[in-house]
Amino acid sequence: MAYRVEELAAAAGVTVELLRSYQTKGLVDPPRREGRLALYDDRHLERLRTIRELKGKGYSLKAIAGLLSRQHGDTQRTAPALPPVADDEHFAPQELADRTRVPLAVLRSLEASGVIRARQGSGGPYYTGADVRAVRMLLSLLGVGLPMEEFMQLARLQISTMQEVAAGAVQLYAKYVGEPLRAAGLDPHEEGERAEAAFGLLVQAATSLVAYSFERMLRNAWAAEKAGSARGANIEEALFRLDKSINRN
Repeated sequence: MAYRVEELAAAAGVTVELLRSYQTKGLVDPPRREGRLALYDDRHLERLRTIRELKGKGYSLKAIAGLLSRQHGDTQRTAPALPPVADDEHFAPQELADRTRVPLAVLRSLEASGVIRARQGSGGPYYTGADVRAVRMLLSLLGVGLPMEEFMQLARLQISTMQEVAAGAVQLYAKYVGEPLRAAGLDPHEEGERAEAAFGLLVQAATSLVAYSFERMLRNAWAAEKAGSARGANIEEALFRLDKSINRN
């Protein structure tokens, strides 16, 4: 369908002024022109409804702009989709930059901060598909409005804690798996295979458990934050009513 500006605003449940404001901020594309007439279509209506839905969930306009540019961005403003990567692919630093579309200097900064870490191989350090996905996820977080500096402060705290967890897990493995295997007098090849299989299981189990635990912590913290905000709003409303009552009396 084709809509005039007033018709589009009414269909989306917003004011004309708000629609024009979104357009100025780049959240809504400009209309097509037929002479002096400006016409919108169903894509504009869908965009406005998406913005309303995200605002209703508490997203700021800056965060909404980041989400729209990544999830619904127009081809004029977004690059082609990045290709998928496999875990067994190996990348040099410049290849990682090319796959993530992040400047090499920024990737080096992320590595210096501990956000990404190269794996050590016989030919030197290298990156894998996991590093590509980690950088892309970081870009997604920044795209919804998280400030880089504050995120890095939180990341450093998490990295410090996870280093202790990783060191402790490896010590447990060495004590209760590695040492008994060496004491068993196995053929070196068999010992190596069993040790590698056991360590692979440790990595998979520990990673899954840490991810599970942190995911639950995040969701519970978010629920507590929403509950606290609701209580705060109720208290403010009660104080406002009390103040009005006092002033009337």
